[in-house]
Amino acid sequence: MTQSSIQLHKRLQFDLTDGQVMDGPRRYVIMRADVLMGAFDKLDPHTRFKMLASLGDSVTDFGGDSVRSYLAQVGTQALLQTMVDGSASLGWGVWSFRTEEDELLLEVRNSPFAAGSRSAEAPVCQPIVGMLRAIAQALWARPADVAELSCACENHGGEAPVCRFRARPAMTAPSSSR
Repeated sequence: MTQSSIQLHKRLQFDLTDGQVMDGPRRYVIMRADVLMGAFDKLDPHTRFKMLASLGDSVTDFGGDSVRSYLAQVGTQALLQTMVDGSASLGWGVWSFRTEEDELLLEVRNSPFAAGSRSAEAPVCQPIVGMLRAIAQALWARPADVAELSCACENHGGEAPVCRFRARPAMTAPSSSR
């Protein structure tokens, strides 16, 4: 049986005896966005880029477990709404998906990663990139390429503070054998 959506914030168990926040077997950490992103802001640009990319990859790997679990519970049709609801439950901003041909597009209003960063040199929402990659890979059952097209941290007053992302099926390298 599938359900239309999972209200993650209602399922989280705050175990004060052991000092942990759990969703079944998955442990969560509640942390101020500026504390997390401030650590990245203190790094030189090259190291910051590598560390943020590593964080995104880790979200793909470990967040992918959650995505696959949700997919099994709610099914393909409800997965995107489940991710919208779960992202809001965890403070990851307000997510909005749309599909165009072979692309999955995501807009995030009020990204905690953009809001918590003082850096405006480059997009900083790699955790969302990682989660979108996990979502796309679960939906398509194949690797996905994901890019942050614009980040609210780069906002210079002209646009609404929205981060935009695009997922596409990964292009496979042509075979060298004939």
